[in-house]
Amino acid sequence: MRASLTLDFRNPPQWRKPWKEHWEDCLFLLTEGEAMGFHSLLVQEHFFTDDGYGPSVPIFLAVLAERTKTVRIGSWIQILALHNPAKLAQEICVLDHLSGGRLDIGVALGHRAAEFRAMQMSEKTRRSRFEEGFEILKKALTQSPFSHDGQYYKYNNVIIEPRPLQQPHPPIWVGATTTAAAVRAGRLGAHLYAGTTDPEAFAAYRAALEEAGHDPAQFRTAMSLSLTMTKEHPDTVWQRIREQSFYKWDFYRQIREELGDPMLSVGMAGAKIDPESYRANELIGDKDLVLETIRQMKDDLGVSDIIVFGGHAGTDLRGHAYESQKMFAEEVLPVIADW
Repeated sequence: MRASLTLDFRNPPQWRKPWKEHWEDCLFLLTEGEAMGFHSLLVQEHFFTDDGYGPSVPIFLAVLAERTKTVRIGSWIQILALHNPAKLAQEICVLDHLSGGRLDIGVALGHRAAEFRAMQMSEKTRRSRFEEGFEILKKALTQSPFSHDGQYYKYNNVIIEPRPLQQPHPPIWVGATTTAAAVRAGRLGAHLYAGTTDPEAFAAYRAALEEAGHDPAQFRTAMSLSLTMTKEHPDTVWQRIREQSFYKWDFYRQIREELGDPMLSVGMAGAKIDPESYRANELIGDKDLVLETIRQMKDDLGVSDIIVFGGHAGTDLRGHAYESQKMFAEEVLPVIADW
């Protein structure tokens, strides 16, 4: 079993630090993950937020490629419909070479209506744009020149150089928060970034892989954990991070409501909107609790990869967040590596 590390790079107005100082704190925590033994470092993406959530994925991946040597790097997750897929393929190829073939690609539909509207697109087209964008992305990464005549894009003998360093292309992951999205990931022959704990979604993903002619044993499934490892009492830690946790999770509630998609679920804890509503989304505890939780995810869902959130916006990334990450690396990583 493998573990990756991610940060959202959010710098909220109420806890704001100078931008470069904040980014350096984020990059410090991520790059420390290499020496600690994490399998990959993942950068998130959103657009047009007042806290700089997940800005400029290619830029930060390029910085990580320069500051690390062996750990894999990747996107978790780029909103494919909001990118020109040929341009994205060009960026992927460059990053693959800059990293020495350590790049992973993560793409998904997106679930924030404001981003689509700002890009002059209807959020109602996100599925069809994703499907066409994925087809183009695969063509651009495996054919040169490539052509495409579709609903949203038309390309004629477009050349993408350099070609990817990893052949036929870097590993591609697709994000899914519903069973239908998991089926899509399997049909497309992608690894799964799961945003649901519904066993049906994982079973449907593997069935879709088989139906599309793929061997499920060759594909990986990842789940994220909002995790704080500690030797303190969990309630003490919760009181320290509850406002930051609320800030993190309530963002997803708001964008789900704005999108008006009742099928979209990322495991919110309840309908009452206050910090306590999100306590169940936080895993706070010692080695035994964390290992028990991960073991259950592996046994019940077949999860092969864990994605650890490196620290909430507004927390001390070089202090408590670093200590939690280090404890996870020392006490949990060696155990799950043999699972």
